[in-house]
Amino acid sequence: MSLSTRPRVAAMLVAACAIGLALAVDVSAAAPAGKRKTTVRVGSAAGFEAAVRALRRSGGTIVLRPRLYRELVIGWRTGKQLRIVGMRGARVERVVFDRSRHVFLGRVTIGPIRGDALLDVRESRHIVLHDLVVTARGTRFSSSIRIPDSRHVTIRRSDFSHCGDRAPSFTFCVKLWRWSRNIVIEDNRFHDCRGCDFVHGRFGSDLTIRRNRFERALPCRMDAHRCGHQDLVQLFAGRRLHVERNHFGVYRTGGAQLYLTNSVDHATIVNNVFVGTDPRVPGYRARMGIVIGSAASKRLPHYAKVLNNTILTGARRRDGYAGSIRMSSKYGSVQRRKRPILANNVIGLLRKRTHICSAARLFVRNVVIKGTSCSASDRVGPADLDGGGRPRQASSVVDAALRRYAPRTDSTGRRRTGAPDIGALEYRRR
Repeated sequence: MSLSTRPRVAAMLVAACAIGLALAVDVSAAAPAGKRKTTVRVGSAAGFEAAVRALRRSGGTIVLRPRLYRELVIGWRTGKQLRIVGMRGARVERVVFDRSRHVFLGRVTIGPIRGDALLDVRESRHIVLHDLVVTARGTRFSSSIRIPDSRHVTIRRSDFSHCGDRAPSFTFCVKLWRWSRNIVIEDNRFHDCRGCDFVHGRFGSDLTIRRNRFERALPCRMDAHRCGHQDLVQLFAGRRLHVERNHFGVYRTGGAQLYLTNSVDHATIVNNVFVGTDPRVPGYRARMGIVIGSAASKRLPHYAKVLNNTILTGARRRDGYAGSIRMSSKYGSVQRRKRPILANNVIGLLRKRTHICSAARLFVRNVVIKGTSCSASDRVGPADLDGGGRPRQASSVVDAALRRYAPRTDSTGRRRTGAPDIGALEYRRR
């Protein structure tokens, strides 16, 4: 070895020893005797990489110290469960799951440091993302979660806001690709995003969206093409979608609060509350609650069910249509058994039977507050609901639902006893 290379080699050895020593100290300090899992505390990407490698088979916990991390990669691993949790102040710009298994990641912020922030789950299985903060607030970048081709991924108890208010490209807080399967998005809050969809894309099969709050998809100030996407949830393909017990708030420009089109088959939309106004954005009036299919679609969703929802959204669109729900006129060419079923819903507005009555396989036991109805079993007129959408004692929705289509519980998880009520919420009997 030449004299000129000795200092560099020595420095490299010192650095490697330092990383190994830090890892060893963290493990020995946190690893108790017996069967308790090893805990490793790290403060750098290099330390994180070493910890992931050390716990590849044994499992354990990695704690991220309050630092800025440009990129963390969780690669191929097998064996027992790995937990990754952040201390307060831990912020990561890019997280990559690459063919990983059985990993929990929580309590960190996914946000820009020098560029767009992304949590990317690739070819992985049994991943739980929990208690995250996903935001690009105050920057010209974006922050999002992408699931292109993984299975059994859960996103829960996380906060999504300002995912790309000033980003030049389209922004989606959660983006799904058609190879993703068995995805659960639950108990999250999506709010205050300018010019973006909260949940967007395609999935392979089995997507569940439940107990989330979607609030305030707001207009951005860039070009109309970039700012025209403000659907709270927009999906284009997938089999077996379950949308349950969510709160859908306002949007300003876009198709609907929940927009399903193309080959989204076997979708069940049940026990959701859709509201048309928000006191934090006075003057806004969300036009559409649910859209199923579009005139531009070559393929329409099959076997959709819209059951026991309270849809208070409704305002006249630019094309003149006024209604809380709209379905494609192309359903006339679809076999009747494949058309949507709408039962036991409170519908705020339905001015015309067009795009609803003839497009549905069944439209039964719905209460339309303003407008017209489709069947003799429907009721038109005030529903007598309180400010939260729950029926009062004298409401026309009480004990009026068709039991065949009513779920066992309401939007709060309260069991429906006796004859079920129409809408997402049961009347509370004392």
